[in-house]
Amino acid sequence: MLFSVAISAERTVTSTESGDIVASDLAEMQEYAELQKAHLLKRLEVANSLSDQQKELVATALSKDLEGLPLCSFSQDIVYREETEKSETRLATVHENGLITDDKSRERMFSEWKYSPFSAPPSAGMDFASGTLIEETDSDATFQFKFDKKAKSSSENIRELLGNLKRVAKNLRYDLTIDKLSGAPKKLVLELIKPTRVMVVARVKKIRHEYVYKFDEKMQRFTIPVQVVEFAYSAPTRGKVDEKIDVTYSNFECSTPIRYMWRTSTDLTGATSYDYNPQ
Repeated sequence: MLFSVAISAERTVTSTESGDIVASDLAEMQEYAELQKAHLLKRLEVANSLSDQQKELVATALSKDLEGLPLCSFSQDIVYREETEKSETRLATVHENGLITDDKSRERMFSEWKYSPFSAPPSAGMDFASGTLIEETDSDATFQFKFDKKAKSSSENIRELLGNLKRVAKNLRYDLTIDKLSGAPKKLVLELIKPTRVMVVARVKKIRHEYVYKFDEKMQRFTIPVQVVEFAYSAPTRGKVDEKIDVTYSNFECSTPIRYMWRTSTDLTGATSYDYNPQ
């Protein structure tokens, strides 16, 4: 049996093959986020081009981009430019056992979810050793990272995404913009900096993922209410493909007091800190 649930007054634990799914209060979620920040700082030790203060800033920002799904319901609008029949609006609900359900009678584990208002799945591929500061103003700092071809994830969907991105890894760049005063993430962009040929027969012209962050006072955490994914390529089997997907979130309704669901990995030391992202 995949699930076995232990229930206490304030905390539930659902055991799965890939780690425990924990649902608890805001204070415990914040403690969990601090552990992830410490893990990020450890991984950022190889970023020789960044100062200790800059590493702290990056770790703080990325520690906000974690699984930690609040037990809420919300609207998700997905609009495809080319395949309009796939566009839809759904009402999704997060449950403390790790399931996401919607008003179309579908349910899936959070790790099988392709889009989330709480994390940016492509961030799992960031190569921390390559980190550099590329722009700075009085209020913001933007850091750039290359793609790490050795990146791993325990999530099947993120593994698939990373596998696709690895084909053009040499020309992928991440730009992470952070509020210098608070360490808050403002925007993460993953982009292909120039067209890249894949195995002679296919040519990838564009890849661009953009995630804009916003702090939600009610949930006491950052959300990504605006997400844009663009890709363009040509291949003999598909012809020319040029697609844009806009995903927006709204109408958050959460249980009170605020409770969160997240997953503890069975092997934290061997995994990336982004193994905790839902999809």
